[in-house]
Amino acid sequence: MDVKNFISEMSLIVNRLDFEKYFNWFCQKFNLIDKANQLNNCKKNNLHSIRPRKGDIYLIDFGQNIGSELNNTHMGIIMQDSLRNRISDTVVVVPISSSPKLYDTHEKILEADLKDGILNKLPSKAKAEQITYIDKARLIHKVGELQQDFINRLEKRILKNLDIKIKE
Repeated sequence: MDVKNFISEMSLIVNRLDFEKYFNWFCQKFNLIDKANQLNNCKKNNLHSIRPRKGDIYLIDFGQNIGSELNNTHMGIIMQDSLRNRISDTVVVVPISSSPKLYDTHEKILEADLKDGILNKLPSKAKAEQITYIDKARLIHKVGELQQDFINRLEKRILKNLDIKIKE
């Protein structure tokens, strides 16, 4: 039985409209697992071969998630410090969205905030409420870098969202 027939038959049995989307993600996830294993085996002197820096913007495969969690391929901002990024298999990211709605949990990204690279839709926004860890295997490629001033604003937004107060 080929994959298309399998998906058609399973969709009838499972009775879910989104079965094909999740089945495809299930297969794609195996590829990401293989990539993660390859990256882990390529470490030299305990250093990871992918070494993003804090403030870099990457295209990321977030996969298929649940409810309001970010899905599919989106850009994201590396928020983990550059030193840990040299060693760690995972990285802390804040997803970027280009939808026009701006909430108090978002930090607006303007053209002046870009140090290098390009975002297709400006203004965009960093969705600070969706800060998350991902495996570096999900990183597709670097698309840009943000100014330090923007990173400082985003850090403050993250702290506010988490209700963390820093005494100065």
